[in-house]
Amino acid sequence: MMKRCCWQSLLPILIWLTIGVSNDAVSQDRPNLLYLTEPAAFVHTVLPVAEEVMRAFGETPDAFDVTVIRSAEQITKETLTNYDVVAFNTTGELPMAASKQEALLEFVRNGGGFVGVHSATDTFYEWPEYGEMLGGYFDGHPWHQEVAFTIEDVDHLSTRHLESPLTLYEEIYQIKNWNRNDVHVLLSVDTTSVDLKADGINRTDGDFAVSWTRQYGNGRIFYTALGHEPATWRDSQFQGHLIGGIRWAAGLEN
Repeated sequence: MMKRCCWQSLLPILIWLTIGVSNDAVSQDRPNLLYLTEPAAFVHTVLPVAEEVMRAFGETPDAFDVTVIRSAEQITKETLTNYDVVAFNTTGELPMAASKQEALLEFVRNGGGFVGVHSATDTFYEWPEYGEMLGGYFDGHPWHQEVAFTIEDVDHLSTRHLESPLTLYEEIYQIKNWNRNDVHVLLSVDTTSVDLKADGINRTDGDFAVSWTRQYGNGRIFYTALGHEPATWRDSQFQGHLIGGIRWAAGLEN
């Protein structure tokens, strides 16, 4: 079970204690993160909580600096030169000019990091290069309940701190245009904890990945489908999962 915490008071000291990385190892490298929250379709009510937690990360000595924006139009080739990682927590067809889309792809291909949080896979269906970069698209959420997760890589920077068995009350995505051979899976649904005959299940292989990494050119991609529930964002294990993924995307660990 993921532990609940009084995150407002404990967050400044939780971060790398939960991940298990010494301050000496990370304090010399502080990435710059550009975090976009823009709903062009479904509006997740969790976004204000997510922004607050992300800003709190930026005040933590051993995490990263954070700039929060709410419009994809603010992403330009020039702006991207100031950041190591771009993160999307978005939905729909964002109003982003083709030149800015290409600037984002070029940023990642040239070694920048990209992080998708929860509904980032529910974004830019009409821009196939985006889905290729991220690794897949949202294809419904057949479960919204307490779910158990399999930690497939216990050594990754985003998972090494997680308790096993890992359970969480969350909205669980299934992904289309996704192939396990094209990504490195970190977390997946333990299918013994869900009803595989539930309405809306489209995958026939029983493979429901929740978090993964991949390469896109010289850039690193980290995705986690977690983050629908406010309680998830307030959970120290999720916070460590997300911080570890962002710092991995910034190239701070192989």
